[in-house]
Amino acid sequence: MDTQPGTLWGREPAMVLALVQAVIALVVAFGLNLAPDQIGAILAVSAVILGLITRSRVSPASATLR
Repeated sequence: MDTQPGTLWGREPAMVLALVQAVIALVVAFGLNLAPDQIGAILAVSAVILGLITRSRVSPASATLR
């Protein structure tokens, strides 16, 4: 991931989560035939993956806890 200030990937992983989920919702709304269970599973998996990335960016390192 890019770590330069001002870039989307290095700065705001939570915004990336919102973008991914919005794109998925738009694709489904405009014609991709998926069952509601499938949509929910895709959104849940994307939330978990990007949530873990977000957590790694905002959690303190173990060395700083001492």
